[in-house]
Amino acid sequence: MASAPPSSVVPLPAFRILHSQGHTLARLGSFSPSAVSRGKSNASVIPTPNFILPTSRGTIPHITPDNARKHVAVPAVFVCLEDFVDRNALKSPIAQSNRTIRDYISLLPPLSNPAHQIPIFLSSRRSCPVPTSQPNSDNTISIVTNDGFRQLPISDYFTLVSQLKDEETVIVAPVDLPLLIPPSNGRDMTSPSKPWKHIGGNRARKMVTRNELWSVSTLKNFATQNAVIVPLLPGISVAEQGPYLDSILNVKESTRVSDGHIRRGIDGLNVLELTSPFIPESYEPVENGPASDPARDVSLTSARTVDFGKLPSGFNDVVRLNLGYQNGPHDVIAAVERGHDFVCGDWITTTTDAGIAFTFEIGGNSMTENGKKVDIGISLWEVELYAADLSALSEGCECYTCKNHHRAYVAHLLAAKEMLSWTLLQIHNIHMVNRFMSAIRDAIKHDKFVEIAADFRKKYIPQMEGVTPGGGPRVRGYQVKLAGSMTNKKLNESPFQNFSNVD
Repeated sequence: MASAPPSSVVPLPAFRILHSQGHTLARLGSFSPSAVSRGKSNASVIPTPNFILPTSRGTIPHITPDNARKHVAVPAVFVCLEDFVDRNALKSPIAQSNRTIRDYISLLPPLSNPAHQIPIFLSSRRSCPVPTSQPNSDNTISIVTNDGFRQLPISDYFTLVSQLKDEETVIVAPVDLPLLIPPSNGRDMTSPSKPWKHIGGNRARKMVTRNELWSVSTLKNFATQNAVIVPLLPGISVAEQGPYLDSILNVKESTRVSDGHIRRGIDGLNVLELTSPFIPESYEPVENGPASDPARDVSLTSARTVDFGKLPSGFNDVVRLNLGYQNGPHDVIAAVERGHDFVCGDWITTTTDAGIAFTFEIGGNSMTENGKKVDIGISLWEVELYAADLSALSEGCECYTCKNHHRAYVAHLLAAKEMLSWTLLQIHNIHMVNRFMSAIRDAIKHDKFVEIAADFRKKYIPQMEGVTPGGGPRVRGYQVKLAGSMTNKKLNESPFQNFSNVD
């Protein structure tokens, strides 16, 4: 056992709160993933609030690694193991490669800052996971792989993470979520049915026990060298999560000595809000559960979001990661108001897939000249409207796309179904969201976040019609499965029709 650290050693927390907005829970901070290089000049530091961009098999959707290095500035990426493992996880190509996940997916530092390594948030499952056909057990995680549904042993998970991680990897501890698949009874999956109603008492207790087991094991394996994010369970009362929260808090407040520095256990919370598009609106949180279950009358996630005021005070100084699906910039502003530090960037790729170019911004007039709200972007599928438009996708944008191409060109590429169109759109949209998040941080710093949030809501329509998955590039198999778990409609319309229906 390591001896107690000398009193002169200063703790090096991963997350630092730099400023708080008075009337909301919004806060300005900085997050340093590496416990080894934290505090040194070469350490990666991510300003917060910010976004994390989920990858597809380790690649930023629509952008090759070389173009990402040249034209995209991503604060951090989200990578999941289920994208890479096969039937036997330890015999998968990624396990046999003897390389880190960064080298395996060719995640290169940006040319604008070659010394900066992009942090990787490494998880067992996707940010919006596909519901699985089998439940988890104490020793296995149910995942979706190329070979279908598989059980990943926890021991194999730890072995893979130990091999794949590097200093700038953030370990997202596995989480035990309830099965959200209705029974095969032939009914419409969107209609209310018992499995959606609430998490039963026995299931909730298993979730708490299992997540405590997994989170503590993750902390013991990786907290001395890497930042570790542990889950906050959705739809379960504070009373029921008490043992789990106390156990995590005890690890957080304990110290580990490595190279003369104190390493704290927990560095952040993975806040699992009930906002995923794959959790239907008919799902009711546990506060509406059976009256015979008295411990469930006050829910930590009493609606579909988290009230951080109900958490023990010891969790106030850790980073908060929100992997819930955001429908656009309005949801991002709302998440920042609720106190989240990182939001998931799935919505950026979803909008790009739909052929939308972002045009929103923070600042300027809160209303347009005619007093009407405007869209957050433009749909370049409207070829007739933009066929002769030689202006940039967004006025004043300095991204590669806007400096080198115009609306007419991108609209033409979309009409021709050229993959380059989505590459250019993704480069532009990521740049716009970077600018958006930077403006949010600046507003918090100068105590103007409440005003700019109100102005933004006055000026922009929350979501453009037509911003839906599909209608764009060919979808991947897991996307079809994922959408099919909630609706019978496919993401893309079939190119073939009944001959009798053709005009």
